[in-house]
Amino acid sequence: MGGMLNLVLAAGKPSIELGVLVPPRSNKVVLRVLGKPIIYYPVRGVYEANKSTIHIVYRAGEDAVPREVSTAVDYPLEFIEQEAGGSVRDAILSAKSRLDSVDYFLLSFGDLIVDPEAYLKLVDTHLAENPDATILVTPVEPHNVENYGLVSVDENWLVRRVHASGRRTAEAMYTMAGVYVLPTRILDHLEKGLNLPDAIEALARNGRVKAVLWAGTWVDVGYPADLLEAVYQLLSRVRDVKISGKAVVEKTAVVEGPVVVEDGAYIDHYAVVKGPAYVGRDSFIGAHSFVRDYVDLGERSRVGAFSEMKYSSIQPYCLMDSKATILNSVLGGESVIGIGVTTLNVLPSEEAPPRLREHVVRRGVFERKMGAVIAYGARVPPYTVLTPGGVYK
Repeated sequence: MGGMLNLVLAAGKPSIELGVLVPPRSNKVVLRVLGKPIIYYPVRGVYEANKSTIHIVYRAGEDAVPREVSTAVDYPLEFIEQEAGGSVRDAILSAKSRLDSVDYFLLSFGDLIVDPEAYLKLVDTHLAENPDATILVTPVEPHNVENYGLVSVDENWLVRRVHASGRRTAEAMYTMAGVYVLPTRILDHLEKGLNLPDAIEALARNGRVKAVLWAGTWVDVGYPADLLEAVYQLLSRVRDVKISGKAVVEKTAVVEGPVVVEDGAYIDHYAVVKGPAYVGRDSFIGAHSFVRDYVDLGERSRVGAFSEMKYSSIQPYCLMDSKATILNSVLGGESVIGIGVTTLNVLPSEEAPPRLREHVVRRGVFERKMGAVIAYGARVPPYTVLTPGGVYK
């Protein structure tokens, strides 16, 4: 016994809203954010904090997960197929044979967008203070409190109680952030039928569970609005114009930073890309188009001439015909958007898709908008007008 094993869970089922974006035989963790599958971000964070083989649990039949991860990273990987069960508890127990050989494991959910520094801070704290377990927590988002498990801590940042999702109390101040250093003896609690939060509370009652606060980038991708939030947070950190030497930007096109343009991308005459924006590998932006303000254009996607896009996530191989207006929307991979399609984005005051955040547009002015969610492989007929917050299949 001894040492710390790396474990990333990639077998979770998506929400109904996010599930329409997931390709067949795949999982939400392979949806793209700035050219990388979501699972790239936790795998990178785990490896930078504990440089050893990463064990990834994925659901039987979702073969795209090992394929996409192996392509995205060059780390030592081992894949564990989860044959049965759909809970976090079931996923962890799928790795029991590997966990039996170590004392601790660094656990991360595979659908998180978190700075690598958060993983380093968690592991460093655990090694320095040697508690029974160490968990990452973030400040509570009041509008989304029902979606997460919560914890209360004492003055030394030791966990007092773990509260089930949707049950905020006066003392529950922090959200469990989906990253943990856990002792393998927690398996005893899981095998008795406890879920992960209850097992952590059992450890806290009989020992010391340290909470580590993280206030930087953290997005749990469970809904389409979370994809937009991940794009917003990651593009907010881009500071310069970075155009690949293998991209083509015509002389009359305008690229105004911060913008990333990847290999093989083509930006046609009189097109304007006004960042923050990401233009993926081998993508195409047609003449006179306007791509602006937090657009993530996936690889091999096409934006037709005279189109406009803002604050949107475009998954790979999406084809948009000319004169499309795509606002605050998520377009699934291999979808086809006909000529003149418009996504409206001003929500009725009483409506709010799950986890939709507000952002500052200018001093004193906040924006809370949502366009359409267009399913993987969907075909949207020409001149269709899509209502705010709707799902098009």
